[in-house]
Amino acid sequence: MDTEPKPASSDSSTWTRLGEVGAETVEINRGGAALIQAETVDITRGGAQMIEAKTASVTKGGVLGVSSETASLHESGAFIISADTIRLDTSKSMVAIADTLNAERSTIGILFAGTIEGQPDVKIDARTATAVGIAGAVTLFVLKHLFSRS
Repeated sequence: MDTEPKPASSDSSTWTRLGEVGAETVEINRGGAALIQAETVDITRGGAQMIEAKTASVTKGGVLGVSSETASLHESGAFIISADTIRLDTSKSMVAIADTLNAERSTIGILFAGTIEGQPDVKIDARTATAVGIAGAVTLFVLKHLFSRS
């Protein structure tokens, strides 16, 4: 991956690729970065491997990891998001960890959230994971005692 920024052009096939970016505000349009550390990050039609920011916004892009106070994804995807507040609109995330989640027309693989607003399509949430874990432990305990008496 190139670490030096390339000049952007009006050609839609030209993407700017950056290594590590640190600034107060980072805006990326049709580009990507390995690591972004900033107060505010706004990515449109681009991506990042990791975002560490106070506020992160991704539109029609993708991110491997987001760690922020507020994260917002619109028509985007993320592998893992950890934020105080997460807003997903027509987006997907493999893992989401938040105090408050607001999601519409979005899919989340594994969710750990205190408050859920909207109607996300959650495959596994913390309550389900807890219930499955407890059921598995009880089943193991019962089976162990049944077969140890034989």
